[in-house]
Amino acid sequence: MAVAASSSSWNYDVFISFRGEDTRKIFVGHLYRALEQKAIHTFIDSEVLQKGNDLSKLLNAIEDSRLSIVVFSKNYASSTWCLKELVKILECMDAQNQIVVPVFYEVDPSHVRNLKGSFAKANKEEMHSWKTAVTRAADLSGWVSRDYKDDGDLIEKIVQDTFHKLIHVSSSKPHGLVGMDYHLNEMYSLLGLGVDDVRFVVIWGMGGIGKTTIAKAVYDEIACQFDHCCFLYDVKDGFTKKGKAQILEDFLSRILKEKVSSTDVLNRGSNMIMERLGKKRVLLVLDNLDDIAQIEILLGEQHSFGRGSRVILTTRYIQSLSGIEYRLYKPKCLNYDEAHELFMKYAFRTKKPSGEYDHLSRRAIKYAQGLPLALKVLGASLYNRSVAVWEDALEKINDTPQREIEDVLRTSFDGLEPSEKNIFLDVACFFRGDNKIYATNILNTCGFFPKIGLEVLVDKALVTIEDDDTIQMHDLLVEMGRKIGRTSRLWSYEDISRVLTENTATEAVEAIKLDLWPRNGKQIYLNPEAFASMTKLRLLKIDWSGSNCTHYLGRDLKFLSHQLRVLAWRGCPLKSLPYNFQPLNLVCLSMPCSHIGQLWEGTKPLGNLKSINLSDSQKAFDLTEAPRLMKLILEGCTSLFEVHPSLWYHDTLVFLNLKGCRVLKMFPSSICMRSLRTLDLSGCSNLDKFPEILEDMVWLSEIGLDETTIKELPSSIGRLRRLKVLSMRNCRSLVSLPESICTLAYLQELYLAGCSKLYTLPDNLRNAQALTILEVQGSGIERLSFFITNKETVREGVIRVSGNVIRLGGASGGVLGGRREFGGLKQLLELPK
Repeated sequence: MAVAASSSSWNYDVFISFRGEDTRKIFVGHLYRALEQKAIHTFIDSEVLQKGNDLSKLLNAIEDSRLSIVVFSKNYASSTWCLKELVKILECMDAQNQIVVPVFYEVDPSHVRNLKGSFAKANKEEMHSWKTAVTRAADLSGWVSRDYKDDGDLIEKIVQDTFHKLIHVSSSKPHGLVGMDYHLNEMYSLLGLGVDDVRFVVIWGMGGIGKTTIAKAVYDEIACQFDHCCFLYDVKDGFTKKGKAQILEDFLSRILKEKVSSTDVLNRGSNMIMERLGKKRVLLVLDNLDDIAQIEILLGEQHSFGRGSRVILTTRYIQSLSGIEYRLYKPKCLNYDEAHELFMKYAFRTKKPSGEYDHLSRRAIKYAQGLPLALKVLGASLYNRSVAVWEDALEKINDTPQREIEDVLRTSFDGLEPSEKNIFLDVACFFRGDNKIYATNILNTCGFFPKIGLEVLVDKALVTIEDDDTIQMHDLLVEMGRKIGRTSRLWSYEDISRVLTENTATEAVEAIKLDLWPRNGKQIYLNPEAFASMTKLRLLKIDWSGSNCTHYLGRDLKFLSHQLRVLAWRGCPLKSLPYNFQPLNLVCLSMPCSHIGQLWEGTKPLGNLKSINLSDSQKAFDLTEAPRLMKLILEGCTSLFEVHPSLWYHDTLVFLNLKGCRVLKMFPSSICMRSLRTLDLSGCSNLDKFPEILEDMVWLSEIGLDETTIKELPSSIGRLRRLKVLSMRNCRSLVSLPESICTLAYLQELYLAGCSKLYTLPDNLRNAQALTILEVQGSGIERLSFFITNKETVREGVIRVSGNVIRLGGASGGVLGGRREFGGLKQLLELPK
């Protein structure tokens, strides 16, 4: 089982006490191999140890064992070593409930018990305690060799009994590993031990998450149920350091429980497994794999085992196992309570900490972000330290991570290809928390092949893609990445401030990301030559809004890198960009809340530009040179009088936000934007007529027209076949809706609150079967006489009405079949039954 060492203070399952000259090469040798074959970790003294005369190692091994087997043989009592072992064994039985099992091998139990025969002779000159020990041990329930037909039969019975005794002890003891019960239950479910098939289970996760610990705990618990067992640690490292032949030799010797020669390995290799174990029930754990070839070398391409066999694999790189069929377990980081328990175990051990350590412990736990390795290493490093040392240590790790933690995490990074390393560093320093598509668009123009690269990082558990399609990375991986890329990717306030004010940057700088909102009160002088040497700068993101920082710029910047893919500068003090800036590679331009009056003179090549955010800007520019633009945000541009006519016929634009452009007057009479999905013109108070839809705009799903002066919508609104949301709140000039709105089969939400001149809805609105929310509070509508027939579609439907007399008519249960909110109704005339 090798089980105790991993789950408690024991290092061995069984200690065998015996007289070497009587039984080593016969009975005890066979017993030892049978126990080991069942993965029962057994201590047996060697002839070398006897010659060295180091009894202390034997006595320590007894203390470290859960069960002792005492083999009484003819000359057992004549050995001082044996008798001292026996005294120690009984002390452990009394002090720590160690299980003791006597075996009477070719001796009469009564002779041992009553000190007759050779036992009487040997003990005449021995100490009283030895005699007492022999007598006590002989009184215990045990095994008598004469009761069995041969040694093989006796050994089989002893091994079975030992297994059951150890299982009972194991099940009655806590694992001592935080959160392990949950992991074991999940693994048992995947392993399906009662099913008679051959099954692979993979434990996958980032370094330090506990993959090996989980695999070992499972192995220890179930190993005795198999004919042959082997736990092979760190396979990747073994192949690197030992080579294919040596690791295969070690593996075969361990799983076959016999020495395999290098000749056998070269000639027969993994075929030996199929020959010897093809019908055996095998448990195998291969730890830290990173290549399917490693499995094929060790197990052969067919990896054939007997029915009921189980193979557990641990890896950081799930794609490396794509050639086999497996069930997957992905352990998560510890929750706060579990992290707290694990940290306390290492930081204070058995001591109860004083209250002054509470807030420091919380800081340490927050830093580790639930990663078991970090909690252990950090806790152990702080054990028995003063509060002052804790404070210094926790301050230091923000700049200098613990070496032991970093070494584990760094292994995965070192195995990446150059382009994958660049993606990792860009995520750590720049794109963490950003949308995957956004990051992919930018990284693609850098030549990093992000579609496959991000998949590799996910497969190696270095990043995750969340349900909302954002890219996330564990805090400790972020910290490591920022340290590795510190000279090429600037992210610390101190470094960036020095670069921008003192003009000390080099051409190695590829990315800058600076959030100044936590730096209130700071003064920053922006040197006009600050970017002159940054010819390789690809990513620039500076946020100066929301802070009280003062930034000075004596004159306009002289240079910006032509390699820029991202120019995101919220609150930028510039009035215009450098005249010589060539934005050919630019993918994202975001400069909201800035002082920009004009980006540049004339037109510039914008072949890669996909996203623009110039909220609060005063003037838009010609978009004909941005054929790939997908997102345009000009929200709150209160001085914006017109937009370039090319905008309304842009083929690739997906998202358009002109919300709050109050003085915008020049609207087109018609639009045709084939890719548009979202259009927000809310707050454009001069918009009194919605443009005609020239062609079917099949992707447009959401329109915002709140607080506009539109009187009516054109009948061509019916061409928006996939429209789901139409919001016209507080359109106080709106007097009617076209009948064509009733043909919008996908319309789910219609917001008409505050439309005080709107008194009726089209009768055929009942045909809008997808409608789930109708909001009419504060409107002129006094009667709702339609009903919706598709109750399943609108089960969670909501009608919000307020302030008016509303009559709801229709068939029983027909009106939106779901929730109704009637706050402030003056009178409710009728509800459907």
